[in-house]
Amino acid sequence: MNILIFGNGQVGNFYLQHYTRQGVTATIAKDVDITDVSQVDRAIADFAPDVVINTAAKTSLEWCGNNKLQAFNVNVLGAGNIAQVCDRRNVYLVHFSGGCIFSSVSGKDAKTEESAPNPASYYGWTKVWSEEMVTFERSAGFRCLVLRPRQPVSAQVSPKNMLVKMLTFSKFVDTPNSGTVIEDLMTWTDELVAREATGVYHVANSGYTTPFAIGQMIREHILPDLEPEKITKAELDSMTPNIRVDTVLDVEKLRGLGIEVAPYEERLRDVVARLAKNLSEMDGDALRLALEQTARASRERTRLNDVYPSLYESRVASS
Repeated sequence: MNILIFGNGQVGNFYLQHYTRQGVTATIAKDVDITDVSQVDRAIADFAPDVVINTAAKTSLEWCGNNKLQAFNVNVLGAGNIAQVCDRRNVYLVHFSGGCIFSSVSGKDAKTEESAPNPASYYGWTKVWSEEMVTFERSAGFRCLVLRPRQPVSAQVSPKNMLVKMLTFSKFVDTPNSGTVIEDLMTWTDELVAREATGVYHVANSGYTTPFAIGQMIREHILPDLEPEKITKAELDSMTPNIRVDTVLDVEKLRGLGIEVAPYEERLRDVVARLAKNLSEMDGDALRLALEQTARASRERTRLNDVYPSLYESRVASS
């Protein structure tokens, strides 16, 4: 099986590593402008994939809100271009949308695949429109799987990893949110692709937790001097340029295929513990660069804590 991945971000690279470890032929379509259908066609024709995975998108809420036309061109029209070529060349497409197209009012307000979207950001709307665009004017034989993850997390040290971002936070809301452990997402994708599943699937771990609870896990496993401060949603909204939604996803459709979906809180504890190990084994200078890059982005949405530099300061000083 040949797998072509569009998107060179956290999830796209995770797929590349996952398939490489399995001995599957996979590559990322680098330097391809997906808003140009001829470039998309050339990339797919040259690689001749059996499966295309589209993770390419502009994902910054602030950037998308300030650059609406460009965000629409990439997230919506670009997704449509990939789907058009896959349809014409009879290639199975896995397209990434997102759970952020929903806003839940409580932990009991779990959204199913059939729930009406209610995004709170322009970025969220582009993901709604992308789902419509990938199926617009397609042939009867078009095979397309749409995945909706929620706040992907992993044990990898990356500025894109939500858990790494949260290492720099000092303030946390205590509102319910689903989450997707990326290591589990790889397994779910394998099983869905093996079935050539089509339609929309929520790909999140079962249940939910809160950012404040994650802050406490970070204190337990990584930053013992962190004192997570619980704040209200209104306080958070006053600090961020764009409103962040709280989303709880129903994953019964995924489970209905016989696919194992582990509880989010249980998986989070394991992932945070493994992240702690990865942080401890990382070169001090490389860790400093990763966390400072993360901190620059975090300043746009919260107040930084003053303890995250302890993760690298002693190692940098000793080197």
